[in-house]
Amino acid sequence: MSLYATGFEVMRKVAIHASFSKAAIALGVSGAAVSRQIKTLEERLGLVLFHRTTRSVVITEAGKRLIDTLNRGDDEVSQLLEQLAEGKERPSGRLKINAPMGFGEKFLIGPIADYARLYPDVIVDAEFNDKRVHLVDEGYDLVVRIGALEDSGLIAKRLCDCPSYLCASPSFIERHGTPKTPDDLRTLPAVIYTNSSSGSVFNYRSTAGQHSSINLKAAIYANSTGMLLESAVQGIGFAQLPEFVCQQNLEDGKLIKLLPDNEIMPEKGIYVIYPDKRFLPLKVRKFIDMLSERLGKNGYIPAPNAS
Repeated sequence: MSLYATGFEVMRKVAIHASFSKAAIALGVSGAAVSRQIKTLEERLGLVLFHRTTRSVVITEAGKRLIDTLNRGDDEVSQLLEQLAEGKERPSGRLKINAPMGFGEKFLIGPIADYARLYPDVIVDAEFNDKRVHLVDEGYDLVVRIGALEDSGLIAKRLCDCPSYLCASPSFIERHGTPKTPDDLRTLPAVIYTNSSSGSVFNYRSTAGQHSSINLKAAIYANSTGMLLESAVQGIGFAQLPEFVCQQNLEDGKLIKLLPDNEIMPEKGIYVIYPDKRFLPLKVRKFIDMLSERLGKNGYIPAPNAS
């Protein structure tokens, strides 16, 4: 294993300090030298060993397995490298996923179950919740997100569009009247999604094509699309809801679209987000491919089980 010896020692120091600069100080070399050694080792192995972001350096699953094996001798390291190489040909290891609760339960349980059946060597760890997570720091292989993405330095693949509508119940409209312009919304009670980057500000493009925004008057805040939907249906306030959440209630007449000629901004999509394109693990690529096929560029479709 002499070919990798220097790189492995640098790797061990980076893992201990969770920092390239601190590892460089411990080794008595420059930060650039540490970065170069890790990059060279990753290229030799064909693996990503650390995810780097502006806020942290986090060791990957493959990196952890290597660190755990380094003290056991060259033979065990060689065996592990062979196993990791096999993972490039056949999906294996642990796949940790995070997705919004409402969307995940409606559209992802089928693909995830099918994936687990098709690739039994992968241990799938799926979490559905509406909290904001730090993909790299919390060890996720990928997350599914809905909305207009902020620049995070991560890789994002747009799977499909996700239109949203302003909705209110018939009882709400009976009490407050039908708003004729976005300005009419200012004094009406609103149901607001707390995880939205825009907060209580409603951004829209008017019928004249102008981009504008107004501050909303909150009746209730919630971090769950289910809570938003129920609040809107019960007439507590109007809500901005993704199509997949409100479509059935619109068809049943339990909700009515407000200001349909004004376009909600920014346009939203459904994305799969992951840390790094380099040496993307096969387990991750196969799952992304499945989501791309199932959700497609034309919209989310609950898919039948794969045969």
